Amino acid sequence: MKKVFPFIAGAMLAMGLLMGCSSSSTQETTAAAAAETEAEETTAAQSEEGSEEASQAESEGEEVSADNPFAGKTVKVGCSATFVPFESIEMAADGTKTYVGMNIDIVRTIVEKNGGQVEFVDMPFKSLMAAIQAGQIDFCSGGMAPTDERRETLDFSDIFFYPRNAIVYRAEDNYPDLDSLKGKTVAYVFGTNYQQVAESIEGAKTVGIQGSPACIEEVKSGRADACIIDGAGATEFLKNNDGLAMSLLDKTEDCFAIGFPKNSPYYETFNNTLKEMMEDGELDEIIASHLNEQFILD
Repeated sequence: MKKVFPFIAGAMLAMGLLMGCSSSSTQETTAAAAAETEAEETTAAQSEEGSEEASQAESEGEEVSADNPFAGKTVKVGCSATFVPFESIEMAADGTKTYVGMNIDIVRTIVEKNGGQVEFVDMPFKSLMAAIQAGQIDFCSGGMAPTDERRETLDFSDIFFYPRNAIVYRAEDNYPDLDSLKGKTVAYVFGTNYQQVAESIEGAKTVGIQGSPACIEEVKSGRADACIIDGAGATEFLKNNDGLAMSLLDKTEDCFAIGFPKNSPYYETFNNTLKEMMEDGELDEIIASHLNEQFILD
């Protein structure tokens, strides 16, 4: 009996330990399964919630796109990048080119305000209308006057800028208008409308010169009292030539507008934003930053 009891006692102890381990393992397994189930339910809930949010965002994006054709789009805009200070290209040391200028800033600002991006396409001015008609560009930047002939082919935005001719002279002089140039020597650029302006001055001696830079040199050297050139170009010359001054002449029928193909999806939105910028003064700020406040018309 003494030998049997220890055996039974040991067996009972082993069974107790085994049952204890089995119970612990079952509890752990059950807890793990519950945690896994909870995690799966949470993940599913989060996934469903995320899907709803994504669906809502997608729906909202579609609504924005429907209301605003620029949203999420990159539009191709034609320009003539030799038209300083309105449209030109700045080259970085690494060969990267950046489009700069007054017209460039106006177009980029309007498109970005409406959630789009701009890809500028440089080409000769005479090619812009054909490129629009061929669908190679979505529209063209400023510098194009909305003549009756052009309106037969294109739709134009509101006029946003009036170029003005200028009288450039030495700073010690003062020629505020054409009448003040009576009897003076006045230079102009061959083959431009500046010749007609110069020759309209009573008693003036007019001198035709090849190119605006040469006209400026005529004035600096004293061979001419003044010259008649484009006002925007005059602004650039004065930045790099001390001792010169200028007076802007009255605006003419020449003007800048943005040209669109007929029935363009971008036309109305672009023009509405342009009008808003005219009303709140943002357009004037851009013009003044590239030229000066004299170009801002009431």
